[in-house]
Amino acid sequence: MKNNLFVFKNSPARNVFAPTWNHPIYEGMITKINFKTLAKFILQKEKEILNEQHTTDPNDAYTGLGKNSLTSRYGQYNVLDWKHPAVPKLKQAILKFHECFLKTLTAPLYPQLYIQCWANVMRQGEQIKPHLHSTHSDSYLGGHIVVQAQKTKTHYINPVNQINEPAIHSSLNTVGKISLFRSCMAHYTDVHMSDKPRITIAFDLLVNREATHHNHRRLK
Repeated sequence: MKNNLFVFKNSPARNVFAPTWNHPIYEGMITKINFKTLAKFILQKEKEILNEQHTTDPNDAYTGLGKNSLTSRYGQYNVLDWKHPAVPKLKQAILKFHECFLKTLTAPLYPQLYIQCWANVMRQGEQIKPHLHSTHSDSYLGGHIVVQAQKTKTHYINPVNQINEPAIHSSLNTVGKISLFRSCMAHYTDVHMSDKPRITIAFDLLVNREATHHNHRRLK
């Protein structure tokens, strides 16, 4: 699969109050990682993390997965701190894909890049509901990597047209697929129907060190 760019983009505005938007979604494939072994490792880490005592209450960030989910601990660890052969490859894949994305858009490359990275595990009957990662003044890019999935899609909603017949880009969750999108773009998944867990890695990228918290890591 070649890298694919999809863009929610308005037709030319004809007056000063007409809405304008330009929201790209970039998709590609990571091929040099053993996602089967990574999936098993994430399920092991899930047990450890859910059994740990934390000083802050779990927060599923409006995903609907509940407080007893790995997603609800997203701010309490960073996947890129884990000791597993796939982790250095994940770092390089994210960095390379990000640079390719910016070059495709002829956007400027920032000198520094920081990442917060967590895992999501969904069981049969569960669904990630519409949510977005951030809208603050330092919001940058969100990302998604499919580790294990069967017949599910992630649906991205045009941030301007969300209510009346919303504009949606639907992306099949293929193992190894990596996606980048603006952090303000709402997205959700299908209901997971398989008895095999659906496993993904999600992340937020920032370019301003002052906007990071203690679980962000320097990516470059």
